[in-house]
Amino acid sequence: MARHINLTQYPKVIQLAAHAIGLDHKRPYIRYGKRYFRPWRNYFTTPADSQDWKEWEWLCEKGYAEVDPPGKNISLFRFRLTPAGLNWLGTFLGIIIQTKET
Repeated sequence: MARHINLTQYPKVIQLAAHAIGLDHKRPYIRYGKRYFRPWRNYFTTPADSQDWKEWEWLCEKGYAEVDPPGKNISLFRFRLTPAGLNWLGTFLGIIIQTKET
């Protein structure tokens, strides 16, 4: 059985990306000696003036995330990792992040 990944040892941007896909609540599984994770969500909401905003802005600039503008009467933006962002995060953490397409 795979153990939980201690995300506190990683930069804040990694922690936020992992949280967005639920990796901070569920552990990867091991098959044939490799670690895999299937995201059960892919979003992170935050207001534009938060500390997390800068990290997500960087992810968007790199093409690792996309953002949806807030709706009416809501001041929160919803970010999600792109396929490139899922690959980047998986490579950084040494796991294979599976999506519905893979």
